[in-house]
Amino acid sequence: MSSQRTATEAIDVSIEHLREEDLLEADRIFRLAFGTFMGHPDPAQYRAGADFIRTRWITDPGAAFAARTQGRLVGTNFGTNWGSVGFFGPLTIHPDYWDRGIGKLLMEPIMALFSQWRTTPRDYSRLRKARSTWVFIKGSGSGRVFLPQ
Repeated sequence: MSSQRTATEAIDVSIEHLREEDLLEADRIFRLAFGTFMGHPDPAQYRAGADFIRTRWITDPGAAFAARTQGRLVGTNFGTNWGSVGFFGPLTIHPDYWDRGIGKLLMEPIMALFSQWRTTPRDYSRLRKARSTWVFIKGSGSGRVFLPQ
């Protein structure tokens, strides 16, 4: 019997606030996840020198979330309240844990923050500039969420 897991095998995942001591590992996962997805020749070096994780955590640690399985950090997501606009990201999952529903779990506290911040879905499909972010605007009555492609 093989000890390898399939991508769809269920795992126990907890979602909690990202801790400062996890920032280096969160940054490593960010680079590995995006580098792998983008086909970078050395995924771990994707966007070397850029700081996407620490800066978002410093801005609002209460809007930074971690996914853990068996105590191991496997993903992160960040919410940002920018006046009447709320957005999230980067949402990153370690490639070994893709396709297991962890991204959806990491969206739950973000959606709760958007509700707390009183941002509501607004369709920005015509703008096409925000290519990888959901955008929420206070006072919108559309009731729809749009993830630009």
